[in-house]
Amino acid sequence: QKHGVKLLIATTAEAAQKEYDRMFDSLPMDYEIIGISVLDENLKENSYRGTPIVSNGAYLEDLYEFVRKNAVDEVFISLPGYSVPKLDAIILTLEHMGVVVKLNIKTFGLFPKEKMVNNFSGFHVLIYSTKVFQKSSLFLKRLLDVIGAIIGLLVTMLVSIVVIPAIKLESPGPVFFSQVRIGKNGRRFKMYKFRSMNQNADSQKKELMDQNEMQGFMFKMTDDPRITKVGKILRNTSIDELPQFYNVLKGDMSLVGTRPPTEDEFLQYSNDHKRRLSLKPGITGLWQVSGRSDITDFEEVVKLDLEYIDNWNVGSDIRIILKTIGVVLKRKGSH
Repeated sequence: QKHGVKLLIATTAEAAQKEYDRMFDSLPMDYEIIGISVLDENLKENSYRGTPIVSNGAYLEDLYEFVRKNAVDEVFISLPGYSVPKLDAIILTLEHMGVVVKLNIKTFGLFPKEKMVNNFSGFHVLIYSTKVFQKSSLFLKRLLDVIGAIIGLLVTMLVSIVVIPAIKLESPGPVFFSQVRIGKNGRRFKMYKFRSMNQNADSQKKELMDQNEMQGFMFKMTDDPRITKVGKILRNTSIDELPQFYNVLKGDMSLVGTRPPTEDEFLQYSNDHKRRLSLKPGITGLWQVSGRSDITDFEEVVKLDLEYIDNWNVGSDIRIILKTIGVVLKRKGSH
């Protein structure tokens, strides 16, 4: 590897012996680890996995001497417990020697699942998140949402020709039902549906709470007395959900996501529950196509929502949309 990148590792004895198997196994093809500099204690071994230990003990001058006298392109530093001023001095010295320095974030005792270094308003910042979403992927998700919402609203207009008179004929009240729901990271918005319940549904909900079939912060009741006859048909065919394509077009919701909770449900959330709102809520989602009528524990819903978020990509949205169409056509699992 005469012209490859020559990498020196500066670390502790424990890390050198226990933590770097992954680095050795996943190093880019054009990289060559030329040595390990151990900066906290003397090791008896002269090498690790065939790579020479080029300096031992807390003698920085040995590290600098090796860099001065050998071909070194980059130094990877992982020194847990080192003070920031001491790290600054090491990095500055190596930079002045023309070497690229890569500092392991774990040096500071921080263990985020995902992280990115970026510029923010004139500052260099380290971004921490359980899931870092790429802007290009989010743009594709939004494009899919807009296209899907336009098609969905055209379908809604056609269906309205039959649905609106049917709702009006059976019970007094508005055709559309709107309710404040909680969206991405706690944003409030009005979600729309075709009305499938009587006019006093919200006030009657408190009286029915002891018949809730869900464990946790979500309400579900198989034979809900508030649902009208037309409403039952709308729900069994999921037609009542069609006006939510307007929410998707506005940007409050996505085609695929987690179901938006009501405000009273949201206010009871624990810290762990809040993360299910880290993406926009959706008309459909992973738990809806995983046997939603059979799930009676809210924690299981959260588990599926977080599984969706942690593994999200545009391809998974398309798969869930196709599965949703299948579920709706079979009239399976809608309550």
